[in-house]
Amino acid sequence: MPESQALQIFAARVRKACLKAFLNCGILAEGVLHIFPRTWAEGTAAKAYSTFTPTPAVVNEYDAGKMKQGAPGRYLLETERKSGPIHVAVRGKCLAISAGHARSPFFYPFHILVCHFGLEGEILTVPRYIYDQVIARSVPGNNPNAAKAERLRSFLIPRKYVDPGAREDNSLYKINILAAVVMEEDAFIVCDFARITQIHVISNSRFWTEEDMSPGSEAWKNRLWTRYAGGPDWILEKDDALAVLDGWRQKVLRKGTETPIIDVLLQAGGPGGGIGQHLANDLLFGAAIHPDTPADVLCEDDELYDSFREYVPNFMSKFASKTNPFSFNLTSDTNFLRGYVQVYRKEEVRVPAALYDLYQSRGLLDPNHTIGTPYHGQWVPTDKKYKLLPVRFFEGGANNRYHVILAMPPSTWKVTYTTPCTFKDVTQAGYATTLGPASFREPMRNKLDPEAIANLCSGKGGRPKKVRTGERGRPRKPLTIATVKRIADIPRSAKRVKEDKENIDPVDQGEEELAPTRRYNTRSRMP
Repeated sequence: MPESQALQIFAARVRKACLKAFLNCGILAEGVLHIFPRTWAEGTAAKAYSTFTPTPAVVNEYDAGKMKQGAPGRYLLETERKSGPIHVAVRGKCLAISAGHARSPFFYPFHILVCHFGLEGEILTVPRYIYDQVIARSVPGNNPNAAKAERLRSFLIPRKYVDPGAREDNSLYKINILAAVVMEEDAFIVCDFARITQIHVISNSRFWTEEDMSPGSEAWKNRLWTRYAGGPDWILEKDDALAVLDGWRQKVLRKGTETPIIDVLLQAGGPGGGIGQHLANDLLFGAAIHPDTPADVLCEDDELYDSFREYVPNFMSKFASKTNPFSFNLTSDTNFLRGYVQVYRKEEVRVPAALYDLYQSRGLLDPNHTIGTPYHGQWVPTDKKYKLLPVRFFEGGANNRYHVILAMPPSTWKVTYTTPCTFKDVTQAGYATTLGPASFREPMRNKLDPEAIANLCSGKGGRPKKVRTGERGRPRKPLTIATVKRIADIPRSAKRVKEDKENIDPVDQGEEELAPTRRYNTRSRMP
């Protein structure tokens, strides 16, 4: 499931497109809401599941077939639409975007689309003319049951939007668009390959304003986020999030609980609003806290809790143009995995000098030490900028653990994960979706294949032939031999980080940041 940092990037994409519309037209961006029931999940006989819920309570035949007359939200399928102002907000793992729609019989023409994303859910910004081409044709989905595949339909992406050099795949290039907010020049599409993203529509008789979608407003507190459980946002509602954290601590001190802190952070409605597996593991690494530390141990230690309380908002605060919108953004993917992922699914991690010394002072790197007991071992402050440490992976239960700690947990902790497991570094995942805004099903299918692009590159000198496609925008430049070599040279494993810079530089006074890593220019931009 996309976590807080990914949703912040989704929101930035929307704001960027709205700013472009404002600069082009001189008026605030407006859009209309489109929904596509034909792509929504149905659940099974054993487990009910609903993609869509509304508040309050020429149409495509497949959409109309799944939303009969009188069904809640049926008026959202009306084709006579009225545009409304576009605003976007993020809270935890949910994203809300406002728009207009039909002047319904109930006179609720303005809406907010609240998205609770599934594992493969994302928002893409697509030029309007491409959006119109994609939604022009839907085909049966991939469900093995033919009758259900006919009901759970997908849209078909034209083959011309498969980039040269991508993996050879003769299957239909499908996309599941659950809903969209459409402007004159661009469209924001909510898509999910697995169909488990949920959407909630809140309707209103007046325009939704930016104030409505700001923390502290009546709509923010009582309407926008009530459908899906989640605590205050650590980026936008820092004070409220800290109050929830303090309240959780007082509850633990009164009643006591041995629940590991990593499980607490991942509980729905708990103090870890917007935090998932990736952020939880990286957060605890940066705070020098073992993931299996019982909640009562953390809360009873004033010094440990205060340092944790101070670190969480600082950690979360750091997450604050191609012609083909379905292209794989190599620079975005590389920079995200190298700059925003520390221990989660990483084989090695660069530990800044100050953090490394903190680990040493607590005895966390001594395999003979027991966590929580006074540490009397001798240790020497490092004179390097950073240290490279191997990451240990412990699999079991609902939540996996990634950390660099060698010290032994006390026997009183209910730790059942004692033997590290082998795992593959996230940078070696190949074509599997992993982390970050570029690693989703739709763009991943356009990830370049080094074997395929070798036959496409141009080695001839001189001015290239002018290409006319009949489409808007400048066509992609042909691949060159230099491009192929550069792509092949991009590190596939975190171990390659050793080659970037030798770990021999003395620490500059006051320096605590990670040593810089090499950037690879691939002509694409971070969204």
